Amino acid sequence: MTPPHISIHSRVISEIEHHCRKQLPREGCGILAGQDCEITHFFPIPNQDQNPRSFSFDPQVFVHTLRRMRELHLSWLGILHSHPRTAPYPSRRDIHQWQYPNLTSWILSLHGNRPALSAFWIQNGRVIPVLYQVIADRTKNQRS
Repeated sequence: MTPPHISIHSRVISEIEHHCRKQLPREGCGILAGQDCEITHFFPIPNQDQNPRSFSFDPQVFVHTLRRMRELHLSWLGILHSHPRTAPYPSRRDIHQWQYPNLTSWILSLHGNRPALSAFWIQNGRVIPVLYQVIADRTKNQRS
């Protein structure tokens, strides 16, 4: 079952964009974590694929990340990867290889003038778009 809503902090989106740009021309990837349905953390994981149109997590960093999330009492909410040259929609490979029906799949497209971030549920080969809310993070200049 999919949750009724999901949110992501704007700081997390900035971290995702920064990481994925550094990985060009390859896909960037990582894990999204938080509490309930609120994404508060992005954990970049090195992409061990040499193919610029696919990704796979470095296994050692992946295991370390899962441990770190447990230490921080965070829930694993999604997987992020980038599409350097295509739209932010799951490819056939993304759909076929997806093994996490209880997690959201996030794709950052770096194609075009501005990055575009999309989220999906992928369940039994079906792609279901997810509407999400961006939570503005407070800056040091804002008062509590």
